[in-house]
Amino acid sequence: MELSLKGLNILIIGGDRRELELYFCLKEMGARVLLYGFDRKAPFSIQDIIWDLSLEISRTHVIITPLNGIEEDGLIYTPLFKEKVCVYDTVFREGVKAGTLFIAGYVNPVIKKTFEQKGIIVCETREMDEISILNAIPTAEGAIQFAMQNTEFTINNSNCLVLGYGRCGRVLAEALKGLGANVTVSVRKSSVLAWVIASRMNPLPLGELVPWVHKYHIIFNTIPAVIISEEVLSNVQKEALIIDLASYPGGVNHAAAERLSIKAVNLPGLPGKVAPKTAGQILCQVYPRLIINALKGGKSGGATTG
Repeated sequence: MELSLKGLNILIIGGDRRELELYFCLKEMGARVLLYGFDRKAPFSIQDIIWDLSLEISRTHVIITPLNGIEEDGLIYTPLFKEKVCVYDTVFREGVKAGTLFIAGYVNPVIKKTFEQKGIIVCETREMDEISILNAIPTAEGAIQFAMQNTEFTINNSNCLVLGYGRCGRVLAEALKGLGANVTVSVRKSSVLAWVIASRMNPLPLGELVPWVHKYHIIFNTIPAVIISEEVLSNVQKEALIIDLASYPGGVNHAAAERLSIKAVNLPGLPGKVAPKTAGQILCQVYPRLIINALKGGKSGGATTG
């Protein structure tokens, strides 16, 4: 049986080409879908862009914001819009009605509590397996592509260090191994290190990072904590490339990296940049059912609901 969203008013606030794919998908399923936080030059029907939330917010059943999440500053990711969009102005000020479903990759706990006090249903999707596991593939491909374009040597036979062995770290490490890299994975838990060994990669306890980090040409971080500290950076070889894939607050002391002249880059939102169609289709597979289940009071497939 095909899912239908007929009769629902959905507002997408911000995002990149992933959200545009989702926009078309939700429209095809019968929903009335409007966009806020997008420029007129974006490739979609101009009548679906709105500039004044107050005209529509009271009729909105579902608000969707990007997977990047909303931190304490309240800013929403809007790479296709010239102005900043803040959740305090766009949602709180306009008075979203109780019972509205608010979907975001992540919502800062203070903001989330305020939403819930207003009776807004909050769904956080970034850590849902259905999304994060599949998103790990374009993230890994994009990270490797960036490494290839910004080094003077091949991935094959290079010494690569992957910090973290979760969804993204595991896919990335396997992809690097497939390209012939000498892959080391660094994590804290000995049980996870055992899985690294079983996968025929080199294990490195996170506590032993400082004395061994000088060996690596490319370092990929997937841990959302400042693991690559100034002490670690002091032992990184000057020619190394550090690629930080972790969500906020990231895993690199960038001020120290700059002082030490070590190249360290943040690459957030890679799926939307390197494979927006695929990444958008992932959202299209998950969000319609999540919306239907959440608004009917059912379980939302692993999302956090309030």
